[in-house]
Order: sequence, then structure tokens, then C-alpha cells
Amino acid sequence: MSIGVRTATAADADAIARLSADVQAVHAAGLPELFKGPGVAALPATMVNALLDIPSVRLLLAELDGIPAGYAHVEIRRRPEDGIRLRRDVVFVHQLSVQPAFQRHGVGRALISAVRTLSEELGVIAVELDVWRFNEPARRFFAQQGFVIFNERMWARLPQPD
Repeated sequence: MSIGVRTATAADADAIARLSADVQAVHAAGLPELFKGPGVAALPATMVNALLDIPSVRLLLAELDGIPAGYAHVEIRRRPEDGIRLRRDVVFVHQLSVQPAFQRHGVGRALISAVRTLSEELGVIAVELDVWRFNEPARRFFAQQGFVIFNERMWARLPQPD
């Protein structure tokens, strides 16, 4: 099996929309009060096309033997130095999704490798991402790819008004 990763184009919008429904289903199952239900595209084709027009965004499409198998939605973030922090340029992975039928075939690793290559080409020294606490398979995968926790977010759910 041959895995290829390339920058997505407008012709790939429908494929990415279909692939995004897989990651949306995982999120909806884990936090149904926060995420829309299964079958909803996290990135509908119209949003994919809009993202393709943003210079700081890249959509990478992974294909296994020519079949769309996964994608990564990344953003190049260039943060200038301020009174608290030093300058920090990172590539931030908003979403990485591999269709369930293609998981454990190297597609995710190929996407992470492509993200790292993009980062190196841009002269960026770090790749960052968020992963939901409930998503243990993703947490394990990213740890296997060399990602470590450096920050944690917390929340307090407040009573909802009647």
C-alpha cells in the first residue's frame, strides 16, 4: 500500500468534508453537550474552500493507494514577542483525522511527518495541538509521535439557567 500526503485543493473539499465527519463523531460521542452529533462534517466543503484561501492555513490530504484516507488542518501561528513571552512561531494542528478503515496503516504517521516537514520548511521549531482528555486513542497516538503535554486547560461547568 502506498501512502501519499499532499496539500489539498478546492477539488478535495468534498473528500475532506466526508473525512471530517469521522473525527466529529468521536468528539460528539465524548462530549455530546459540546459537539454536534455524528454525520455532521466538522469541515463542510464550503468551510474547506474558505480555509484554502487563508495564507496561514494548510490542509493536507493523505491518500492510501489514491483513496482519500485522512487529513490534517494546520495553521501557521507567528506570535511576536511581548511583555511576557518571547517570540514563538509554531504550526498548530487544529484537526487530524484518519478514516477508521485506514487507521493503523501509517496514514496518521504520514500526516504528522508531512506537518513536521512543513514546519521545517517554514523555519518553525515546534508543532502544537490540542487533544481532548476523553480521546485516549488520540492521546496515545500523539505520544507515540513524540508529543508531550506542556500545558493543560481546565473548565468548571456552571449551572444552566432554567
